[in-house]
Amino acid sequence: MEGKNILENELNYDAHKTLGEQDGEIVLNDSYSLIDDRDSFDKGSDATRKEEVRRQRREKEIRNLKASKAYKFISTVTTLADKYFLDALLGLVPSVGDLVSSIFGLPFIYVTLFKVKSIPLTLAVIYNYLVDILLGSIPFFIGDAIDFFSKAHVKNLDLITRYVEGDKKTIRQVRSKALLTAFLIIILSVIIYFVFRLLIGVTEWTWTLLIDMFKWLIGLF
Repeated sequence: MEGKNILENELNYDAHKTLGEQDGEIVLNDSYSLIDDRDSFDKGSDATRKEEVRRQRREKEIRNLKASKAYKFISTVTTLADKYFLDALLGLVPSVGDLVSSIFGLPFIYVTLFKVKSIPLTLAVIYNYLVDILLGSIPFFIGDAIDFFSKAHVKNLDLITRYVEGDKKTIRQVRSKALLTAFLIIILSVIIYFVFRLLIGVTEWTWTLLIDMFKWLIGLF
């Protein structure tokens, strides 16, 4: 009988030990789960803080850019050249008018290249100006009429503003078309070169003809 009691006690001890180990294991696993949850929460908080820091830094960069003299200058150029039609009026000067008006685009290129520091955006701005120059070079005052409606400065200022403000659609379009834009810039540059060579030649011939006619008329008297 006594041996039987000893055997039962040993069995009960083993059972309690096993349950204790199992309970301990459960508690241990629960503690690990809590630690994992806390780590996940901390990581989520860190990601949120980093995102907030990036957002604040981005907003500061935008404010600094818009407050810079360069940005204010291109805003003024846009107002004078497009909204008050100074660009279109300069385009009325044969041959050289469009080239002179294109100088207004240099500050925009400076902003995109050295302030925003974006080559794709710079390419997009240059492309818009080359298209404007080519359209303005169409003879018989057709190009001059187009200049009154083709507002390249307004288009580029809006493009720069949307890009620096983080408009995802604008950024995606500008970056995805960078290589194509670079290729089109080369093509447009070659076309514009030959077009202006032709226009300058035609202008020189026209002025020579007018001077000869004027001399002939004077010779009649």
